[in-house]
Amino acid sequence: MKRFVRLMVALLVACVVSSCSITRELEQNASPIAFTEVNNYFVKNNSVPQKLLRKVINTESEFRAIFGEAAVMGSNGQPTPINFKRQFVLAVVSPVTDIDTQMYPLSVLQNGNAIIFNYKVDKGSKMSYSICPFTAVVLDRPSTNSSYEIYWNER
Repeated sequence: MKRFVRLMVALLVACVVSSCSITRELEQNASPIAFTEVNNYFVKNNSVPQKLLRKVINTESEFRAIFGEAAVMGSNGQPTPINFKRQFVLAVVSPVTDIDTQMYPLSVLQNGNAIIFNYKVDKGSKMSYSICPFTAVVLDRPSTNSSYEIYWNER
């Protein structure tokens, strides 16, 4: 039994190391893609994930099932407009936490049919309330009907 557990741990470590090296290789010759950060939305209580959720959202109904609008006062208070006929969303949603957590996009890169979404997670101190941190970006749909492989990269 101990040999089996050791073998499984070794396989898991190998998978993690190989996936990181694949992403690094893809990033070397990748080109940046223009994106818009999604602002002034919140994760709905009925769609909070139990573990980290990385999702490609192609329709407004999929988006509305997870996110609600959170307009605020001021010039930048309106939610980011998204036209799902011409755009799609890459989203990373964290489970509920009482640790001050900020998530934000760093870059979106493309290498052939691979799209790499690099994002950062900053964790702070314990809070007296809970939040559901997320980051999401809006990308233009490709002009061709090619399928893309999405790579998620936390920095």
